[in-house]
Amino acid sequence: MEILIVRHGESAGNAEGRMQGSQDFLLSERGREQTRRLARWLNSNGIGWDVAYCSPLGRAKETAALLSELTGHPAAELEPDLAELSAGALEGLTRAEIVERFPAFLERAVTDLGDFAEFGGEAYDQVQLRARRLLEKLEREHRAAERRVLLVGHGGINFQLLKLLICQPVPRVCIVRMGNCGATLVRLRDRRGTYMGEVVWHVPVELMGGDTDEGAGSLFR
Repeated sequence: MEILIVRHGESAGNAEGRMQGSQDFLLSERGREQTRRLARWLNSNGIGWDVAYCSPLGRAKETAALLSELTGHPAAELEPDLAELSAGALEGLTRAEIVERFPAFLERAVTDLGDFAEFGGEAYDQVQLRARRLLEKLEREHRAAERRVLLVGHGGINFQLLKLLICQPVPRVCIVRMGNCGATLVRLRDRRGTYMGEVVWHVPVELMGGDTDEGAGSLFR
């Protein structure tokens, strides 16, 4: 089985520098152009998929719908476990507003990132359970058929999924840039009795042609 992981294009929330979390935003016009650029790149390299899933949040749904329309590959089913991490009271705030209201967030150690329980959002362990549940579903439904699965999600959940796919044991800290409309292909196979993945390629939208898209990897996803 192969898994093609895509982050949504730039959203209105990204453009405004907001911590989006579970709040719903649609794509900005720049995000739509990023998605068209990704679709052209996928088409030019003959990269498709057999089945697709996307987050129920608007920025991911719109990205997935555009990709399907422009490539002719299967449309995405909504998958609740692909939703972005809930950031609690931080959601909707800009960096400046977070500094003012919740300064401890930006002062935390790197080992505490990905855990929003302190702010009324999801705890790290809750996110890990959600990501594992999704990967178990994909393995159960698509491993035997050796399908390629497209997942259109968000910076936070995509990062947690990638860690689970390629690391054993899964580290708390691992730095991977997940920019808007970046794409990652992971190939899974048995390795000495463990079914796990390897990164075949990890391509940012900047390398797919067009503008440099500086800032496409913003924390405020």
